[in-house]
Amino acid sequence: MSSETLRTWVRRHEHEEGRRDEPLPVDERARLKELERRNRELEMEVAFLKKAAAYFARDPR
Repeated sequence: MSSETLRTWVRRHEHEEGRRDEPLPVDERARLKELERRNRELEMEVAFLKKAAAYFARDPR
């Protein structure tokens, strides 16, 4: 897909749906912040579990 095709689709969508550049309401910003925090927490847990799995999967010597 070319960048021009994507640009055309975006422009068409913005025209049909109306551009939404207004800032998020306070409650949505708080929710977004909480979801981002939870996402970071889960990413750290996944990284830890990958390291633990690699540790236990090693050949015992």
